[in-house]
Amino acid sequence: KNMAIHELALLVTFFGVNADTLGGVVADAAYSSCETRTGPSSGKEFTDFSRIGFTVTTTDGANVSVYADRCGLELPDGAMADGGMMYSSVSKLGIVQSRDIMPDAELEATVAARSAANPDWMPYFHLQHDDYITLKERCCAHVAAGSSGDPEGIATIQIGYDTLKLAETLKPMLEKQLL
Repeated sequence: KNMAIHELALLVTFFGVNADTLGGVVADAAYSSCETRTGPSSGKEFTDFSRIGFTVTTTDGANVSVYADRCGLELPDGAMADGGMMYSSVSKLGIVQSRDIMPDAELEATVAARSAANPDWMPYFHLQHDDYITLKERCCAHVAAGSSGDPEGIATIQIGYDTLKLAETLKPMLEKQLL
């Protein structure tokens, strides 16, 4: 569920996809990798995606595709990304709406410098530092200005709820197709 949670939030926010409007989902079996592994600490088995591609169809008949790879392997167009990179793509009607590869060379250099300066911090703190600053600045500016409603560009609790509900609905559907 965590594999593509940010992409699912985009579907909820911009494409009207949620558990109630979900008509169906088709996994891209050639692209996806769903694996069962044993946890190193717990010794318990868990199943998760190392990469996933799928197309959802809404009850209105809209199709939206998502591709996400947190291990930086093969991209849907056959190109290769470096290990450790995160790739995501969201398309509607075959037109890419969002495509992200992270980190880019500039961010890699920034993360390396921050990691050297703060080696005891979790690596993703360095990677997401600037995003957290932006989040805090937007929320604080919204409150300081006395604005009503939600801060611009910030996911709400409702979007988070709808996204998690969509993830809970999709996971068994996708596992059934891929396991």
